[in-house]
Amino acid sequence: NVSVDASSGDVLGILGENGSGKSTLLRVIAGVLRADSGTVSLTVDGIEVGESDRPLHCGFVAPYLHLYDEFSPREVLHLHARLRGATLTPESAERSLTRVGLQSRADDPIRTFSSGMRQRAAFAVATVTEPSVLLLDEPSTTLDAGGREILTHLVAEHRERGGLVIIATNDEREHHLCTRFLSVSSSSAAPSAV
Repeated sequence: NVSVDASSGDVLGILGENGSGKSTLLRVIAGVLRADSGTVSLTVDGIEVGESDRPLHCGFVAPYLHLYDEFSPREVLHLHARLRGATLTPESAERSLTRVGLQSRADDPIRTFSSGMRQRAAFAVATVTEPSVLLLDEPSTTLDAGGREILTHLVAEHRERGGLVIIATNDEREHHLCTRFLSVSSSSAAPSAV
């Protein structure tokens, strides 16, 4: 029972206790999970995006999403771009890896990374094609102070270039990133937007 509008430049924080449906809502918005009822509408450059194309316009980061362990971050970036029909230049890949602080580990297998480094690699993958919508589910769960600073910069960059960011969080340290909030509850009460 959620109804909310968000526009370019917004950073919408979705707040709610564990089990309230924050992650499910992000998956529905991303187009990787179908809702039992209701609709999600995404308009990019004045054109409504079809449901099957919505995942191509969304970058998604969540601690439960996994990257290919045997690949390096550089290889995953190129693979991700190709799957989205884009060609990634070596300079773009290097810029994305530098932005998340992984330039010195760009060619190491992801299986050798800590959980925080994996999260940084996931940020690079989610943002490398500059999607219209950036969906972040509990994004700083595994991050140290440096990683949280990278998260802050990525959100600011995405917002400045006119993208929409949606963050599902229980972490009060992430609230400063948001321009507005939607509170969801596992009870039957209607959610409230601020």
